[in-house]
Amino acid sequence: MKVDFDIAFTLIANTLYKIFAKKTKWFEAAKPKKISRNFIAVKSKVRIDENTVTVNLGEKNYNPLIMDWINSLGDIIVPWWDNRKLNFKFGFR
Repeated sequence: MKVDFDIAFTLIANTLYKIFAKKTKWFEAAKPKKISRNFIAVKSKVRIDENTVTVNLGEKNYNPLIMDWINSLGDIIVPWWDNRKLNFKFGFR
């Protein structure tokens, strides 16, 4: 049973990477591994306060693409985090 879930989730992730690649100008033909390396596997620091969760993403070559997407989202309130606001910052060292 565990193997079936592993395969299913791998296929779902692979499909999501491909959808993301098609919607991203410079990555239409990119393989999932490259997308993961450039967008998902980034260093970050997370700070949890009383009312907010702040994710500070490290410097990465393609941060402008991520920044544009995050800025288009507006305020993100997460109900299962006691309605804390999710904030993003970029460029720690």
